[in-house]
Amino acid sequence: MDKKIKAVQLKKRIAVESIKSMERFQTDFQPNDAQQIPEVLENLESHQAGFFAAISKLEELDESDATIEACIMERIHFEERCRKLKSFLRANQPKEEGAVNDTTGLASSTLAFGRPHAPNLRLPKIELPTFDGDHTKWLSFRDRFLAMIDASPELPSIAKLQYLLSSLKGEAALPFEHTPLTEDNYAITWAALLKRYDNSRLLIREYYRKMHYLPGVHSVCVDKLSHLVDEFTRFVNGLVKLKEPVDSWDTPLSNMLLMKLDRETLLAWEKHSVHFTRDKYKDVIEFVQDRIQILKSTNTFVMDQSAGGTKVAGNSRQPVQRRFIAYAATSRPAPVPSSALIQPPKCPLECSEGHTLRNCPVFTAVHFNVSIKRDQGLWLGRWHGIAFDVRKEVNLIYPEWYVLLRVLFCFEAPVCDVPTSPAPMIKLQHGTERCSNGTL
Repeated sequence: MDKKIKAVQLKKRIAVESIKSMERFQTDFQPNDAQQIPEVLENLESHQAGFFAAISKLEELDESDATIEACIMERIHFEERCRKLKSFLRANQPKEEGAVNDTTGLASSTLAFGRPHAPNLRLPKIELPTFDGDHTKWLSFRDRFLAMIDASPELPSIAKLQYLLSSLKGEAALPFEHTPLTEDNYAITWAALLKRYDNSRLLIREYYRKMHYLPGVHSVCVDKLSHLVDEFTRFVNGLVKLKEPVDSWDTPLSNMLLMKLDRETLLAWEKHSVHFTRDKYKDVIEFVQDRIQILKSTNTFVMDQSAGGTKVAGNSRQPVQRRFIAYAATSRPAPVPSSALIQPPKCPLECSEGHTLRNCPVFTAVHFNVSIKRDQGLWLGRWHGIAFDVRKEVNLIYPEWYVLLRVLFCFEAPVCDVPTSPAPMIKLQHGTERCSNGTL
């Protein structure tokens, strides 16, 4: 540890001594020295970056309050020296033809992006990053503000302060509500923000706490599931940025996410991972993200069908009215028999009264948990006119029974190998059975 600290301190000292050399250049400056200014400016940027990198490394190696306080003060003092040097060097820098003069507006400035001599180039307006005091949004705000505003050498400190104060909202803006717009107050305000929010230990706590208290999803809802996954991923990425060993957190992260999922998504994950040796966070998050895409695509497809009818090969047709009568023989129109020949429907549960299964009092009295799913390679839903294929598990009156109701009816018999006759079947025992037409 001592060797690492000494190496970092050496880099910091090199940067400080280089700045001292540039300050001597400023003191002894002669008009003939103006040609050296571009090279001096380039070296100044390099040594400034090296100094701040060394300070950041020292803060990581020694997290004591005294060290952090000292590093903050060194940052402020060093930045003031660099700012004065830059102002002097730019004021005496030889002017070039075609240089861009209007660099005060953020919307039109291109100099902040590394092209100081691009003539007549105007970029679209870029919105300022904002910060409302949410600790989990500090890292993003800090990095964006440093890249867009703080690193722009053409912006004076008073303009940077104005941008900074405009970016602060809500709780974060209250302490600086009456800050005067002066050159020196930019460094003071930025240092105060760093002291208040740029604390790795507190940020890690806040990320983990908010991830722990994310509200769970209690029913299948694409929007709620997407919000859960987006926020959970954001918090995990924040912990990664704070150099937490997230790669070794498979068990806590995967279980924390699983406990927030709805019952159907959790059941789908259990079926998907039944042969996995362990739960991995990467597998869980990818599975949930894929499920969200499937649900969104399914919802969109169903909405399109209900809004405009089904389209086949580019031609629109009205959806055929489906028949759910247990003993319908075919989709073709059949002669209507006389009332004397009409036989009452027979209940598949062998009730004494004549009625369909839909109106059976025994069947409708049982509470079902209904799930439509993919089973044994069959796509459950409408395919070539299949009416429905529903598996219902009895969980109230007969918890040990498994009821299977399968009604197939094909509207496209000439091009489909599904039998055109309906195949109702009720199974009230465990085991495997086949219906009369052999479709199961």
